[in-house]
Amino acid sequence: MKGPWIALTVLLSAAAPAVGQPVAGNVAPPTVPSQGSPRADKKPGEAEFLVAPGGGAFDVPVRIEEICILTFPDELTMSAIKSSEMFEVNAWNKDSVAVRALPKATTATLAIVTKSGAVKVNVTLRVVGRDVDAFTLVRFRAVSAEEALEARVAAEVAKRIAPMQAKLDEVAKKLEETIVARSTRAVQDASLVRADTLSLGAHGRNDQHVIAHVERALLLGDDAFLFFEVENRSPAPYRLVRAQVLAGGVVVSQDPRLRAAAPDKDPAVLGVVRAGASVRGVVTLRGISKLRKKSLTLALADVGGKGAFEVTRGISLP
Repeated sequence: MKGPWIALTVLLSAAAPAVGQPVAGNVAPPTVPSQGSPRADKKPGEAEFLVAPGGGAFDVPVRIEEICILTFPDELTMSAIKSSEMFEVNAWNKDSVAVRALPKATTATLAIVTKSGAVKVNVTLRVVGRDVDAFTLVRFRAVSAEEALEARVAAEVAKRIAPMQAKLDEVAKKLEETIVARSTRAVQDASLVRADTLSLGAHGRNDQHVIAHVERALLLGDDAFLFFEVENRSPAPYRLVRAQVLAGGVVVSQDPRLRAAAPDKDPAVLGVVRAGASVRGVVTLRGISKLRKKSLTLALADVGGKGAFEVTRGISLP
């Protein structure tokens, strides 16, 4: 890489100083840890370190033959220095450094100071394998001692919470698996009692040319799933807010669902049937042994009730 070499104090050695040590001659305030943690909201391969007054030491994982750019908030002091046997360190521009780990590189430390003196850091370059995350772009930002401490505390809290979150995720995964397994067994048990498909062929419409078709029902154990279709022949969208089955004026259904309906910002709306479109739906009937031979009604309504209507004939369970 061409260009002037950076006038950094470059300390290249096989054994780097311990991470967390402040830059020599610039001791950080004792209440603010000098080792920063990268911001978690960056893109993969990117990191941002907050540098408190007095400076700090930072660990930067890199890979062999990959360039990592270290960028700072203001201009760096420059002069020509010789290349290292393990790392190339070149000026990227006035406020950035490009480093590249050579094939035999392991670890090295750069002591970097900006012209203004606002940022003084020890950067430990550590070569890692493909199975470990590495950085290709690292930003250093000067902050107050309070902001650096706050970020450090937040990172430490996140680090300590991570194992607990992992355990909670594992518990949630096992719980979900248990629920799915029990639901599957419940469906299997119900199907062993009864599993029939019932053809119906009931229809109804409102004055706005919205039509409901009730073609079939699935009888599973002592439950039934009543399938319907809403066909919207009107020029305006139909915002379905209610889909219920009634027996003798009493609601006997639950859990209405629509498939492929457009969503609505109003959480009370089940879905929107666009003009010229048709959408399938289903409602669940529990304990159908009490509903057999009764005349059932499917009631549909839109927001405001102007397009409400019912399918009153042709729905009955044997």
